[in-house]
Amino acid sequence: MTAPEGSPASVLIADDDALVRGVLRLALSRAGYTVTEARDAAEVVEAATAHTPDLVVLDINMPGGTVHDTLGTLRDLTPWLPVLVLSGESQPPDDLTGPASDFARKPIDLDDLLARVQRLISRSAGAP
Repeated sequence: MTAPEGSPASVLIADDDALVRGVLRLALSRAGYTVTEARDAAEVVEAATAHTPDLVVLDINMPGGTVHDTLGTLRDLTPWLPVLVLSGESQPPDDLTGPASDFARKPIDLDDLLARVQRLISRSAGAP
């Protein structure tokens, strides 16, 4: 998978569960993505500020901030940044809107994860 400029697309995995991060990292890395990880809301913002990823896979419940605050900060940094929110809950957050956003329930099938990631990155390819 490549970013619009031809380099491997980068994905920031944000989840406080190391096992979940590991499984997602393995699946995404094998599919050709460059992967960065974050364990809490502060690390998500720090990683996204240091190097804007092509997509964020964001756990809905993480230490250090609400999903609403984290999404808001990500949108302030990069309004077009695609975000895939993962949750054990059945409903997406109210502020998860727009074509660059998606929601999936945990546990997510890895083929479904890869399809959603590719679709979101492809949709945002024309964004600034």
